[in-house]
Amino acid sequence: MKKNPNRIADGQTSAAWLLSAPSLLIIIVFMLIPFVMAIVYSFTNKMLVANPNNPLRFVGFNNYLKVFTNDTSLQAFGNTAYFALLFVPFTVALSLLLAVFVNKAIKGIGFIRLIYFSPQVVSMTVVAVIWAFIFSPSEDGLLNSILASFGIEGKLWLKDPDMAMYGIAIMSIWQAIGMQMIIILGGLQYIPEEIYEAAKVDGAKRWQVFMKITIPMLKNTLNFVIITNTIAALKLFTQVYMLTDGGPQNSTNTVVLFMYNIGFSRNQIGYSSAMAVVFFVIVLIISLIQNKVITKGDK
Repeated sequence: MKKNPNRIADGQTSAAWLLSAPSLLIIIVFMLIPFVMAIVYSFTNKMLVANPNNPLRFVGFNNYLKVFTNDTSLQAFGNTAYFALLFVPFTVALSLLLAVFVNKAIKGIGFIRLIYFSPQVVSMTVVAVIWAFIFSPSEDGLLNSILASFGIEGKLWLKDPDMAMYGIAIMSIWQAIGMQMIIILGGLQYIPEEIYEAAKVDGAKRWQVFMKITIPMLKNTLNFVIITNTIAALKLFTQVYMLTDGGPQNSTNTVVLFMYNIGFSRNQIGYSSAMAVVFFVIVLIISLIQNKVITKGDK
């Protein structure tokens, strides 16, 4: 007796929906519904703690106007973009170089990979505490102690508006390159060894092999790393929250930190929601542009 293909397909569809239900429920409850609420609240004067003297009311685009006219919010967008420009190129470049280095069959290479990857398994909160000691402006700080041993005057590091963002970027790169190295290493190990051997026979130099074979063969992997690191950079929060709280002089204040402070410290959920919506649109546009460039490059 032949089985009905339609009944089989219906059964597979039902099983797929059943297995997907828990994940879909989490997405709906913790992502979709809060996002819709944020859009609604962005057009109101919603507060975290209700004030009977200032009842909930519709305020139109006032919150959005504040986002684009408030100097602090504009500075937060600028700081976030600046951090992304510091973080993404250096993270990708260093991760690529490390992946090429550890992609060698030499004794002890597994231990070396473990050392490079180890910062990734430490939570960002713990990493921030460690780097707070390294960047401490006092004489007991690690960097200042090293400088003092060479007779060089210590720096303020994270207390200096001109240096604070560089410190945040260095710490973030150090913590991130381990995971990116592993991702790129996975891509490297899928490149056939015969291609490299053929290049050597043809007399290609190492730099030519790297630029003409390794980079093109890693294109999809590098695209993934660039996009994910860009999104991670734009969501910068924990590092600045733990180390500088946006200071000094708002030089490390980021979009996510500003939204947090506006919503939970200043009780302005409506304004914070409007900024979240604007930020979402900006991240979406950046992702679409990156995807468009990548897709165009593959054709």
